[in-house]
Amino acid sequence: MRVPAFPPSDWWRCAAREVWLPTAAEMAEIDRVAIESGAIPERALIENAGRALARHVHERFPAGRVAVLAGSGHNGADALVAGRTLSAWGRSVGFVRCGSRTPDPDVLAGWSLALDPPEALERELAAADVVIDGILGTGLTTAPRPPQARIIERVNAARAAVVSADGPSGVDFTTGRVPGAAIRADLTVTFGWPKTGLLSFPARERTGDLISVEIGFPPPEPPPSARAVTAAWVAGLLGERAADGHKGDAGYLAIVGGERGMAGAAVLAARAAIRAGAGIVRVVSAPENREIVQAGVPEAVFVDWSAPEAVGSALNWAGAVAVGPGLGTGPGRAELVRRALEDGSVPLVLDADALNVVSAEAAEAGAPPGPLAPRRSVLLTPHPGEMARLLGTSVGEVRGDARAAARRLADATRATVLLKGAPTWVARPGGELRATTLVSPAFASGGMGDVLTGVCGAFLASGLGPADAASAALTLTALAILRDVDEIGGSAADVPDALPDARRALGTVRSGAWPGVNLALPAAPAPAAGDRIG
Repeated sequence: MRVPAFPPSDWWRCAAREVWLPTAAEMAEIDRVAIESGAIPERALIENAGRALARHVHERFPAGRVAVLAGSGHNGADALVAGRTLSAWGRSVGFVRCGSRTPDPDVLAGWSLALDPPEALERELAAADVVIDGILGTGLTTAPRPPQARIIERVNAARAAVVSADGPSGVDFTTGRVPGAAIRADLTVTFGWPKTGLLSFPARERTGDLISVEIGFPPPEPPPSARAVTAAWVAGLLGERAADGHKGDAGYLAIVGGERGMAGAAVLAARAAIRAGAGIVRVVSAPENREIVQAGVPEAVFVDWSAPEAVGSALNWAGAVAVGPGLGTGPGRAELVRRALEDGSVPLVLDADALNVVSAEAAEAGAPPGPLAPRRSVLLTPHPGEMARLLGTSVGEVRGDARAAARRLADATRATVLLKGAPTWVARPGGELRATTLVSPAFASGGMGDVLTGVCGAFLASGLGPADAASAALTLTALAILRDVDEIGGSAADVPDALPDARRALGTVRSGAWPGVNLALPAAPAPAAGDRIG
């Protein structure tokens, strides 16, 4: 097996600046509009998709017999074009019809290639080194019917490598659910843009390596409701710091957190903010933490939160405020959160115990929280448990449709919401959704959420809006983890010092690094119970 151009560890460099994440219905509408407007003929889209699929099959698996399993829909037609192309390139290819009819239109282009009936499946699987899965398409929302389910089970039991056309047959392309039998692919080549469900578990663990290829669609208008947060896009957001800049240009951040015995959370957030580029950081914390904070983050200014005037001065001085890391729920903490929300007009991040204060007040009122701070931009960064408390629902319901949960809280609070998970979703009130593309088991480690809060605060203080700050912070933190701390047992304490190198690496990103590929993601393991930064 070989990978062209880039090893999987560098695939993050290959993404385009603009990568949409359509639902299955949105992708079908993009397809319809492109064809009916005359922008590109249907036959050309199928040809482009099939030839791109053939290219990636041949690059990854350059030898051996190929079995093409073609269903009745467009994915079956794409698979047939790929098989026809591979045959023209000299590969040994067999074709099996896996639907009730031959795909329409006829894409064999006059080549004398036999499309065998379903009864030939066992023979072809026994002979194949590679299987191209074109059995089912994007419209599936329920378990596959018995004939296709049996074929899927036989493919999963075969020895051959499996490449899925557009997405693994049997997964829901919108939600990521797997309602029944589903292909376990080694590689998925998806067309146009990756569909939302392919980035979501459990479908994501079925895709294997995921490569999204450009096949000729015009820019979607209107654009889909979600987009991918890519390294190329974030590199453009962050830009370069001016050579003649000073600490004021980099932004002033106040971090409110660190109950007695929980100073580590505030230290992690402050270290991360400084290493992410914040100009000056003030840590507003319990008086018992003064020595710990000043020893752990000597660059930061310590503020005793039991001194109201000093707290007010810090909040008024800041260009952004981050509240929550290690805050605790003791006496006076709710007052600190309310003061941060009510005093001033600078952007605000609420995380951890600050979110618990908000959810406790919402529970008392018997309803999800309403608008939080009309005069300022607010970023909320819950994990699924905190989100469930905020919405008054279950963790299972949040995980079942994370994008809907993020959007619901954003609309209710009029705040931007970063819902941690795999993927992490960023929702703007009444606006677009964004999803991360980088995941790692090391994210599920204590303190990672504190690091992320510090980086979010640093980017808010530098002048980015909440959604852009969240997107940039997620990408930079993920890169630091993947490049330097990407193993189970990796410590959040190692991440802040890895941030500058990750920032430099972002500067090496260029769109079009892998021609024809707009997003490439290595295979992701099944997430553990703590599949989130937090």
